[in-house]
Amino acid sequence: MSQPLHRRRQDAWTYALVGGLAAAPLVVAHNLYTGLGTEFSLNALLVGGLVAGFLARRASADADRAAAGAGVLGGLPALAWFLPAMLASASSFATAWSFPPAGPLLVAVFGLVVLTIFVVTGLLGGLVGKWLASFVDRRTATHG
Repeated sequence: MSQPLHRRRQDAWTYALVGGLAAAPLVVAHNLYTGLGTEFSLNALLVGGLVAGFLARRASADADRAAAGAGVLGGLPALAWFLPAMLASASSFATAWSFPPAGPLLVAVFGLVVLTIFVVTGLLGGLVGKWLASFVDRRTATHG
C-alpha cells in the first residue's frame, strides 16, 4: 500500500530538515576554519543532500524534495555569510549605473541564483544518497 502524497511530502521535509541541520554547521565550520570571506564551499551541501536523499529513499519518501530542501536549509548560513558582500556589490553596480532601484533588483537576482545553486547541489548529493540507499537495500536483500 502506498502512502498518501501529503504524507510523503511531510516525510520529505522531515528528512530535508535532518540533512539541512547536518549541512549547516559544516558550512559554518568550514568557512570559519578556512577564512574564505565572501566565498563558500558547497561540499557540506552535498553531504546534507546525501543524508536527506538516503534517509528519504529508505523511508519511501520523496528523496528529490528532501535533498533540495536540505540544500536550501544547509545553504542558508552561507547565504547569510555572503549577504554583506552581495549588498555591497549590488550597491556599487546601482551607483555606477546611476539607477538606485537596480540595487534591490540585483540582490533579488543574485539571491535567486545562489538559492538555485544550493538546490542543485543538494539534488546532486541526493542522487548519490538515493543510489547509496538502493545499493544498501540490494546488499541487504541478497545477504540478509
